[in-house]
Amino acid sequence: MYRHYTASFGKYEKHGLADEAAGNRIEIVPGFGSCVLNIELQGQSVLDGYTTAEEMNINRWAKNVLLFPFPNRLRDGRYEWEGNEFQFPINDGQTGNALHGFGMDKPMEVEWAKPGEREASIRCAYIYDGQLSAYPFPFTFKADFRIANPGSVEVIFRVENTGVAPIPFGMGWHPYFQLSEAVDDVALQLPPCEMIGVDQVMIPTGKHYEYTTFTQLRRIGPEVLDNCFALRQQEGQVDILLRGERGELHYWQAVGDGQFGYLQLFTPPHRRSLALEPMSCNIDAFNNGEGLMRLEAGEKAEAGFGFTFTARE
Repeated sequence: MYRHYTASFGKYEKHGLADEAAGNRIEIVPGFGSCVLNIELQGQSVLDGYTTAEEMNINRWAKNVLLFPFPNRLRDGRYEWEGNEFQFPINDGQTGNALHGFGMDKPMEVEWAKPGEREASIRCAYIYDGQLSAYPFPFTFKADFRIANPGSVEVIFRVENTGVAPIPFGMGWHPYFQLSEAVDDVALQLPPCEMIGVDQVMIPTGKHYEYTTFTQLRRIGPEVLDNCFALRQQEGQVDILLRGERGELHYWQAVGDGQFGYLQLFTPPHRRSLALEPMSCNIDAFNNGEGLMRLEAGEKAEAGFGFTFTARE
């Protein structure tokens, strides 16, 4: 039986859903962009999360946060929409770009939490009134997290244009999965995909390259990844396999129009985890339009991803 609980996390409130008998737990901080602190499935931790509020506030590598109204990078922070130019603050000094929109640390509210016998879910919502000059387009963004026995998590993102004009929108999540003490020892298998070619500041060149390194399940080893991939399949869902000392994780994301047609992989310098990031659009999509959603006034969209974990016996 699942229970819903709350606890202090620095100046924030942490919400958890847990079934101790099943060894399943998810913990979220709605007040910091619904950052996911911890996921345990079948008694095993599968996420490299923040352990203190101070660490979370620093938000290094944007671990396990929600990304909107765009994921990844925006060239020079600039874009044009409906004949007007807009400028985001530059928050990626290394490349001189804007990174991951502005939703990472925004306060979200819990609309409901529903614990049940074999599953539980929670909805977090953010109402944006268009106050930022970089993005003067009101919207509502909601994230539903569902955890279920024997060991699965599903996440659904929902966005609604609450303004009177069309808006550009993209979204993603930034989970860091940790199935072994070192990411080198984790095996990875990817679906058919193409690597996005980028320039020296990590902005797409327009070229795609066939990528077959992980077509078959193989150890990540010393591979260094900070790459975006376009998924060839654009209907239904695609599947990714991770296998490590703690068990096997079958990850999926919905693909197709308005869904998660792109994937970013990142091995952080500490090499303890792998960021496996679903994205609804390409890098710099506000400029190149690749995968970018155009939501008319009152229009809604939703997209999902999730994973199932089986602990190693």
